Formats: sequence, structure tokens, C-alpha cells
Amino acid sequence: MKKTILVLPLAGLLLTGTSCVSSKKYADAQEQLKQCQAQNTQSTAQSTQQLADLQTANNSLQLKLKEMAKDTANQSLRMHQIQLANEDLRKSNADLYEKLRSTHNETEVKALLGDLQKIQEKLQAREDTLQKAEVAIRAKEKKVSELNEVIANQNLMMKKLRQRMADALKGYVGNGIQVVEKNGKVHVSMDEKLLFTSGHWDITEKADSALSSIGVFLAANPDIQVTIEGHTDDLAYRGNGYILDNWDLSVKRSTAIVRSLLKNKGINPARITAAGRAEFVPIDDAPTAVARQKNRRTEIILTPNMDEVLKIINGN
Repeated sequence: MKKTILVLPLAGLLLTGTSCVSSKKYADAQEQLKQCQAQNTQSTAQSTQQLADLQTANNSLQLKLKEMAKDTANQSLRMHQIQLANEDLRKSNADLYEKLRSTHNETEVKALLGDLQKIQEKLQAREDTLQKAEVAIRAKEKKVSELNEVIANQNLMMKKLRQRMADALKGYVGNGIQVVEKNGKVHVSMDEKLLFTSGHWDITEKADSALSSIGVFLAANPDIQVTIEGHTDDLAYRGNGYILDNWDLSVKRSTAIVRSLLKNKGINPARITAAGRAEFVPIDDAPTAVARQKNRRTEIILTPNMDEVLKIINGN
């Protein structure tokens, strides 16, 4: 009986010690998980902001182009109005000269000379204004022409870029990959079933091969900025505890794509932005299995260098 009493407390102590060690490891794992999730959330926020800034800059560019065209049209109208007013002044000037030639009254001559002087001064002021307006319009027209030419070249470049990307992915396009031009950018949309298994972010071997081809293309075109967007469907994430929700999953998938692309050492990591969009930018918002399959995708978005356009806008 005494032996039993001595052994039981010792066994309990051993069990307690084992429990303490497991709890500490669990707490450490939980803390690491929280840090990882915080980093993912921060990465998503930064990437989303960068995308928003890029879209804002693009919208601003289009707005400035419209404003320049409108301003040119307004100045052209103003020039036409000044020209009409000048014609009236010239007619009045000719009439005064005619009256001056036909009169011999000294007082009337002085009055006519005074009126003639005022008309000539007004006419000269109008001519100076007209000349300045013509110079301004020519400058505006030149800038608009240059801007249109650059934008046309950019559009042509993007069409060629889309075609070259499609050629680089020959054999994949139509089999889980689509290459389209949208809003002045090239979008390479890759289905989830090509890239990942459901609920995971480990890249499949087939996807790794396709991404290797994209990496070769990006290394050969260093001026192109790259954004990787992860997208999910609208069903709540029900996987393992390392991922909280669709936001986390979409970020994990986009960063997995980034790491795969950066196996190509010719790509500068500073060119790439990783973003998670979760379920909030669907292709098809219908609550069906087919729509959800379309929405589960990752997009590689290629953006052209806008330096030449911005130089023209800023007058450099």
C-alpha cells in the first residue's frame, strides 16, 4: 500500500512535466502563426495600396489627356472669337480713314484721329493676344500629338507583349491559362486547378514548368512591372489552422508564384508586387460551382513603363 502511494504522485509529476513542455511548444507555434498572419495581412495591404496608386496614376493620365484636348478646343474657339473681333476693328479703322480723308473740319479731324488711335491700340492688343494664343495652342497641340503617339506606341507594344507572352506559353494557353490585354496591361490568368490543389498553396509540377517559361520572358523584358494577384471563390476557407481565411490563402498563393518566378535570377525582385484579393474581385459572381471555379485563379499582371508618357505630361 505504501509503495503504491509513493509511485502514483511520481507518475503524476511526470505527466504534468510532459504537459508543460507540450503547452510551451504549442504557445510558441501559436505566436509564430500570429506573426506570419500579421505579415501576410501587411503584405496584402501594401500590395493593394500599390495597385490602387497605379490605377489612380493611369486614371489621372487619361484625365489630363482629356483636359488638354478640351483646353486646346477652348483656346481655338477663343482665337476664332478674337479673329472675328479683329475683323470688326479693321472695318471700323477703314471707315475712320475714309471719313478722315473726306473731312476738312479741324475739330472733326482731331476727333477722328483720336478714335483712330484708340482703335489701332485696341487692334494691336488683340493681335498680341491672338499671337500668344496661337503659340499656346501650337504647344498644346504638339503635346497632345506627342502624348497620343506615345500612348499609341504603348498600346502597340502591349499587343505585341500579349502575343509574345502567348507564344511563350504555347501549349498552356487554353489549358488553364489565358493571356488577355485589359486596361493597358497584359493579364496572364492561371486556373487554380493548374497551379494548386484545393485549399493549398504548393505549386504543381506542371504549373512550375509554365511559370519557368514566364520567368524567362520577364527576364528578357526588364522594363515591365509585374503584379501577382491571388483570387479565391466566395466559400469560407476550411483548411488547416495555419491559414485564417481566403485573404491569407490568396496571399500565400501569390507569394508562392513570386518565389517560383524568382528562381530565374535574371528577374529583379523589386519589379514584383504580391497581392491577395480573396473573393472580392470575381470574374463571375453567380453562386454556382462553375462560377466559383472561374474565380479561383492567380493573375500575373504586366504593366508597361510609363516614364515617356509622364515626361510629356510634366513638360520634360
